[in-house]
Amino acid sequence: MLERWRENLGVKLLAVTLALILWLYVTSEQNPTTEHVVRIPLEVENLSAGLVVANLPSEVQIRLEGRKGQIKNLLPRDIRAYVDLRAARVGENTLPVQVTLPEGVRLVRVNPAQVTVKVEQVQEVSLPVQVNLNGEPAGGYRALDPILKPSQVIVSGPEALLKEIGKVYVEVKLDQARGNYLAQLPVQVVDREGHPLSRWLTLKPESVEVFVPVVQDMPSRMVAIRPRLVGEPAAGYQIKRVILHPEVVEVLAPYNVLATLDNLYTTPINIAGARKNIIVESQLEIPPGVQLSSFPRVRVIVEIERVG
Repeated sequence: MLERWRENLGVKLLAVTLALILWLYVTSEQNPTTEHVVRIPLEVENLSAGLVVANLPSEVQIRLEGRKGQIKNLLPRDIRAYVDLRAARVGENTLPVQVTLPEGVRLVRVNPAQVTVKVEQVQEVSLPVQVNLNGEPAGGYRALDPILKPSQVIVSGPEALLKEIGKVYVEVKLDQARGNYLAQLPVQVVDREGHPLSRWLTLKPESVEVFVPVVQDMPSRMVAIRPRLVGEPAAGYQIKRVILHPEVVEVLAPYNVLATLDNLYTTPINIAGARKNIIVESQLEIPPGVQLSSFPRVRVIVEIERVG
C-alpha cells in the first residue's frame, strides 16, 4: 500500500497544490478583502461611583478590513467603541479609544484615536414635573388639573448640564377622551431651547403616574368643606376648634343639584376619648351626580383642650 501511494507522488502533490491555488483564487475573486468605514457611538465603562461624564464625543469613525461577505453582513451591534474610565479623575482626561471587532475583521484605523473626556462629581436637583396636554376631550367634556405621583423627580448629572435644564415634563394625549385618563408616563428633560437632555442625566423615578380627570362640562361653583366628627373627647376635654385645608372645593353638577348643595363632608373622623390634638388626612364624601374639579385630600386638625 505504501509503495502504491508513493507512485506518482510528485503528480499528486502538484495536483493538491494546484487545487489549493485555484481555491484561493476563486475565494479571492468571489469574496475579496475590502475596507469599510463606519461611524459607531462612543461608549464609556468602569466610571467610579459618584462621578459622571460631562463631555464626550458622541461617535468615532472606524476603518475596517475583512472579507467582502463578512464586512457586508456586519451589524452595528457587532462593533463596539469605548473609553475605559477606570483611572479617570475629575476634570479633563485624554484617553485612547478602544474597539472590539468580530473574529476575522481587522481594525485599520480609528478616528480620533484618543479623546478628551470631561468628568465631574455627580450633582442632584429636585425638579417639578410639568404636564404637556395634547388634544382635546370629546365634545361636552373638559379636562381638569392633572395629578402626578410623584409630582417631582430627582435629576442627577454634571452641574453644568443641570443648569441647562429648561423643563421636566410628561406628554399626555387626550384625543376625544370621554373618561378619566390614567397612565404611567416616562419623564422627559429638555434645555431652554427645547432640545433633549437625556445623555449623562439620571432621573429618579424615570416615570410618573399621571391622572387627568375628564368630566362632563357642567355648571360649577365653590362649596365649603365640613368635617364629619364621630364621638366625643374624653371626660374633662372639649373641642377648641377644627382647622381644614383646603376649606373649599370646586364642584360640578347639574343646576338642580348645585342649588341644594351647600357643603361637602369629609369621611368620618373618630375623636372618641381624645385628650390631645388629632391630625388626619381625609377624603371627601361625594354625592351622586357631583364631580370635583380636583381630588384633594383634606388635612383636618382637631384641637382638643382641657375644660376650664
